[in-house]
Amino acid sequence: MVNGKEKLIVAIDTDDYEKAVNLIDSLEDSVDIFKVGLENYIASRGKTVDYLKSKGKKIFLDLKFHDIPNTMKSAVKAAIRDGVWLMTIHVSDMEGMKQCANIAKEESERLGIEKPLIVGVTVLTSLSDNDLKDIGCDMNTQDLAIKRAKLAKEAGLDGVVCSAREVSKIVEACGKDFVTVCPGIRPASAGVGDQKRVVTPSEAILNGASVLVVGRPITQASVPSESANKIVKEIESVL
Repeated sequence: MVNGKEKLIVAIDTDDYEKAVNLIDSLEDSVDIFKVGLENYIASRGKTVDYLKSKGKKIFLDLKFHDIPNTMKSAVKAAIRDGVWLMTIHVSDMEGMKQCANIAKEESERLGIEKPLIVGVTVLTSLSDNDLKDIGCDMNTQDLAIKRAKLAKEAGLDGVVCSAREVSKIVEACGKDFVTVCPGIRPASAGVGDQKRVVTPSEAILNGASVLVVGRPITQASVPSESANKIVKEIESVL
């Protein structure tokens, strides 16, 4: 049986470094993979990444690079030196994505380390169809996510970040080996918060998600390790 811990990423979304350290320590036996996003990375000046490395944990560096191709490529190259397991860029122009994919391979080979997974952000899970209309996009969230996933695969990225509501169609379009990272995961007992396209852990796995990103339902629980363990068991129940 697949270990459910391999499918769970916990988001360390706090601007307090000591709080992040305490949270990581409290989850040490329950979680193997942690996400460090913009808020924590900037607030801690990258110290949380260093702390996770010292604990032997896998790191999902979620900085969502989105800029001109050369800047994105340089950012990816710098991030690789941190020894992260997974990182995000936005699905943008084909040239920018190709350069990111190529530099990841080249720099990893030069350093003699395993290449991190590079995944493209399709449509943020905080966005709805109406939000897309407001910014001038005439596609719905699902169609746009699928289109961007296809572009990411064509560019040589390892996978995408997408809502678990769209993941089955993306797997169908891009194949089971194409990594699908799904945020917006909420156990049935948890609040939705600012997310709009949410799915339970078991539903996400059944839909074909490779890994799940869970934040507040774990990090804001009275006993985070208990919440993490429950989600791991829920994942394993459908594998």
